[in-house]
Amino acid sequence: MLRFKSLFVCLGIRRESMLKASASLDLAFKGFGALVLTHRDASVDDVGLNYLSAHDIRALNSSIPADVGLVVLQTCNRVEIYFRGDQDSVLDRLRHSLASVGKNVDGSRWRVLCGREVVTHLFRVAAGLESLSVGENEILGQVRDAYTQWRRKRRVDQHLSALFEKALHVGKRVRSETSISKGKTGVYSLAVAYASQRVDLHSSSIAVIGAGDVGSKIVKMLHDLGVRDVTVINRTVSTARRLAEKYNYEYNALSFDSLSGYDVVFSAINYPSKKRAAGARIVVDLSVPPVFVGENVVYLEELREIAERNAESKKEEVRRAEGIIREEEEALARRIQQLLADMYISRIMNRIEGIRGKEVKRAVNMLEHRGVQRDTSLPILDALTRSIINKTFYRVLEDIRILTYQGDMDHVEYLLSLFGEDSGKPSP
Repeated sequence: MLRFKSLFVCLGIRRESMLKASASLDLAFKGFGALVLTHRDASVDDVGLNYLSAHDIRALNSSIPADVGLVVLQTCNRVEIYFRGDQDSVLDRLRHSLASVGKNVDGSRWRVLCGREVVTHLFRVAAGLESLSVGENEILGQVRDAYTQWRRKRRVDQHLSALFEKALHVGKRVRSETSISKGKTGVYSLAVAYASQRVDLHSSSIAVIGAGDVGSKIVKMLHDLGVRDVTVINRTVSTARRLAEKYNYEYNALSFDSLSGYDVVFSAINYPSKKRAAGARIVVDLSVPPVFVGENVVYLEELREIAERNAESKKEEVRRAEGIIREEEEALARRIQQLLADMYISRIMNRIEGIRGKEVKRAVNMLEHRGVQRDTSLPILDALTRSIINKTFYRVLEDIRILTYQGDMDHVEYLLSLFGEDSGKPSP
């Protein structure tokens, strides 16, 4: 057999240049795709109307082939569907599935991301750069929860897993190496800040509807500000009681008719119909989709002014975070190239090992017919053939790894064909 180094000379490849070549990020990230709807491209109300229910998620999951990687990330500001597979085919299925559950897949609002765009976007999301309130901490947990949920559904392949694991790492690194998340950064802080600019919270009667994550943070923030007259309202009274008693506040069951007795209402619930709180001076509705209507209602959309001022003050931290993202994109590319190289090497070694096993078995049988015991011949032949293969193919495998890192898939495909492989190009 030709020495592999000589084969590269015949192909006109200089080994030294391959060792120095940096891989293309676009090639490494080929196969990643996303369909996203965020507060940057649509109103918060539009995002809420396109929010996927548990039923919608099941329909979406069943409509996408099992071999396609899939993760759905939803927050109050975004509906994002990440995948790894054939772009056109998966996008067609996604659009059809979303339309079938009544979602308006309007190209002017929904964005299609491909390859490196997907990686950059998810890293920015995890870092808090794409949040309405720049640097918010909650988004990192939401990314983690989405990744975990879809991994349990067995919809996360090793490449999509590498993407989300790296995104979580990026989010942690940005928060530890920059000050982007210092201070109050969540949407709840925007809501309280907005209300405090219009009324005196300390002299106001306040209702917080919802005892979930956002509602709990609003209650804590009001308590930290020294606000005393707060009532926690929730459909499940026991949940409202637990939260209220923690801060020595009042609690009550959800009744929209009782809201006229409050000056300020914060809402963070999911409710199927629209309601009014006519008596309240201000209703800050953080619900997705929004629940309240009326001239006294303020939505997430109207908190942008505060958010933009906060973002302006964090320009330098954003710049530092973007530098970290660029570094981690290159690290992810190397990881994916390693996965691809491992796959190619595994395919070759499986082929070689199959041939070796058959030949060892044939030789052992021949020796056994000549009186050599199997227990004697098998260990010797097994060790001998393994040693020959390791020494012979070490350079082959090393160079295939280099070619993969360089992104020279045409030559990888050719080399794999020498071992009886039909194609060296990975499925997207």
